[in-house]
Amino acid sequence: MVWSVVGPASFALAAARGSRLVPGYSRRDEPISALAAKGSPAARVMVPGFLALSLGTLGLARDVRGSAAAPPPVPAMLGAASLAIAGAGLARCSDRTCPTRLLGDSDVTLSDDLHAAFSAATFGLWIAIPLVAAKKAEAAGDRYRRWSRRLGGFTATTLVISGLLARTSSERWSGWAQRVMLASALAWYPLAGVTASRRRTVSG
Repeated sequence: MVWSVVGPASFALAAARGSRLVPGYSRRDEPISALAAKGSPAARVMVPGFLALSLGTLGLARDVRGSAAAPPPVPAMLGAASLAIAGAGLARCSDRTCPTRLLGDSDVTLSDDLHAAFSAATFGLWIAIPLVAAKKAEAAGDRYRRWSRRLGGFTATTLVISGLLARTSSERWSGWAQRVMLASALAWYPLAGVTASRRRTVSG
């Protein structure tokens, strides 16, 4: 249960603190990755925030392994997400605009490409993990499986919305859309942690 809360909470606190360190930063319109970009004064708190989330994800993978809430391959998928999160945090965007080829930017560096690749892998896993759990975790109960399915679907939907908003010239509201997507994805962590803990207590 501890890992399911510590990782997401550390990341959220880093984003909240980092947004105050960058003059003119807009939570509404800018992505969280902008805080960790090269040259950003918030990088000193945001990069550790990424690594804390990576460590929390790895800890969760270890703790739920063998539980009813996380049958194979869920723990392995969490482990892969941990690596992808760390990669996204260490492969920092070249500047605050977070240039990416997917949005048609031409001034893209290798670090930008790596950040985009690691981020895409993370988002894909965050969608897939609860959906796989919903399908395979029959022993965890219908309520857990239902909420896992809902979170996976909602994360996918808000990811698409965030991407569409980011493609507009103003990028208005894309920052908030990303934050809603992240909240949905990370909400599965405590759901899985609590379910795994309860099921082990009952079986014990």
